[in-house]
Amino acid sequence: MSLVERNGLSQFRADEQEYRIVYAVTYPIFLCVALVSRLLPARLRPTPSENKGVLAVFRDAKAAANSVLPFAFMR
Repeated sequence: MSLVERNGLSQFRADEQEYRIVYAVTYPIFLCVALVSRLLPARLRPTPSENKGVLAVFRDAKAAANSVLPFAFMR
């Protein structure tokens, strides 16, 4: 393996670790937003929620985090 490939691999691992840290920090924020949006009337919710059930709040928070966070890592 050449030096460039090792550097690229270590950069990938560093980016992956940074993504996980940012995800861990922002997930509670998205969870709070999902909980607050459940308390709002349906016409005032920021996103339509079709999922019913207790765990739907966690799925909504995960979906929001997975859709927003990649934009933070665009170059």
